[in-house]
Amino acid sequence: MSYKDPDIRRQLILEHYENPLNKVKQKQMKNYVCGRKDSPSCIDNITAFIRFDGDRIVDLKFTGIGCAIATSSTDLMAQALKNKTLDQAQDIIKNYLAMIDGKKFNLKTLEALTIYDNLHKQLNRINCGKVGIWAIEAAINKYQKK
Repeated sequence: MSYKDPDIRRQLILEHYENPLNKVKQKQMKNYVCGRKDSPSCIDNITAFIRFDGDRIVDLKFTGIGCAIATSSTDLMAQALKNKTLDQAQDIIKNYLAMIDGKKFNLKTLEALTIYDNLHKQLNRINCGKVGIWAIEAAINKYQKK
């Protein structure tokens, strides 16, 4: 699949916004570590719930209010991080945030998340692409401090 095709990009964003695979309605999830972040520029707010098995992410869900970019990027990141080790997950997150900031990143690491590779050109949308990932990072950081 070519993630450079604008039609595929739009389709993936809409798909993961309208029917996110990992969005839940719960405010708490038993045996999950929670991280929450609000966007500094709009009403987007995302809470991430991660279930770990040692150093592996075995499940990742989220809840909250988010625009199409915030919701779809969080959902696609959740898919990308499931069954990854913490080191792998942090590498994916690091590369994704570098891409969003218009810096060098490893294209192969991100797969479908590369649909957001021009987000850095839309200054008013950058936080939309980051808020859910910040929530995921907050949950990972909380888990690592235990």
